[in-house]
Amino acid sequence: MFSNKIKLSLFLCLSMCLGIGILRFSYTALLPSTREAFGWSPSFASILGSANLLGYLIGAFWAMKLPQNKSMVSYIQLAAIAGTLSLLSCAFSGFSEIWYSTWRVISGISGGLLMILSPSVVAQCSQLQDRFKINFIGFSGIGLGVLMATLFLPYIQDISTMWAWLILFSFSALICMLLSVLLKGFKTQLTTLTEVPAVEHKVDGIFYCLLIVYSTSAFAYVPHSLFWIDYLTHTLHLSPIGINFNWILYGLGSALGAFAAYCLAQKLGNISALKILYSNYVLAIFIAIINIHPLFTFLSSFATGLLNPAVVFLTSYTILQIYGSAYKKLWSIATLCFASIQLIGGLSFSFLQRIGIDFSQQFIIAACVLCIGTLQLFWFTRTAKLSKNLV
Repeated sequence: MFSNKIKLSLFLCLSMCLGIGILRFSYTALLPSTREAFGWSPSFASILGSANLLGYLIGAFWAMKLPQNKSMVSYIQLAAIAGTLSLLSCAFSGFSEIWYSTWRVISGISGGLLMILSPSVVAQCSQLQDRFKINFIGFSGIGLGVLMATLFLPYIQDISTMWAWLILFSFSALICMLLSVLLKGFKTQLTTLTEVPAVEHKVDGIFYCLLIVYSTSAFAYVPHSLFWIDYLTHTLHLSPIGINFNWILYGLGSALGAFAAYCLAQKLGNISALKILYSNYVLAIFIAIINIHPLFTFLSSFATGLLNPAVVFLTSYTILQIYGSAYKKLWSIATLCFASIQLIGGLSFSFLQRIGIDFSQQFIIAACVLCIGTLQLFWFTRTAKLSKNLV
């Protein structure tokens, strides 16, 4: 009924929507109301955020060790089911801290597995000429998941925190069922494929440049992903309407991120597009501290929402385009580095808060770190052969 290209696009879109957009971002979006409804302390809420980052790190490491064959299908199904159940576990209050911490770790593991294994299935089952469009459509799922987690925030007081989590659980359960149907066909394709060698191309400086800037983006993303609500509430003293509007802008930006990267890469090539995206990412983080007018806050919300999935998509696709069958291993390394640096960043920024470093200073630190990563990308790719820069 549907072509293999459409099925792969839908599969990757649903995987990214669940693994990153919902399992990782929903906690950030619903944290303020959940913390209030369940009576969590700020320190425990921070621990849960770190637990999810730790789980993502475990999932990325686990995915890197898995064979690149039909067994990936079973792990994707398992990750989707476990991640969906983790949303259900957050819907009810009264459980122990260990209960919530364990499920947040499981949620992170599921996200890490889906982030690596799903694009790897696409890389093996798709035609070379179709990969760019499939990956663009697929990684748009990150933004759709983020948008899904933010759209009902203005109504959170009417539907209660419990129902917000149950709504996300219902969406995720539907995604699980669709993934199971789609994965049946891919399992057959993966069975007929012979396992490819671990490395097809020699890893060169381009990969390490991408790895460094991608890792610095993980560090720079932490203040917006963990502390944005607190900054809007306690520093800028925005009303609930203003805070919700910022979140909706973030979600809208996320939904458009992969599309923006796709259009830019088609015009300029992957490497040039990445330079522009990362440069604007630095600016988007920095303008968060400009509070002379709400427009700057709105712009920071929208731009950081847009640029995070944009750089994830285009970094992933560039690694696939350049290194071919070594993609799973190299994308696993990139995701592992991203998860490690993000965990370190979360702990570092939490420590900075405890010693009195204010939010504005934290945004400056985040922007400076990403700026260093972006400058090294400019420097080390200045003489690169641009055959590698073509879509």
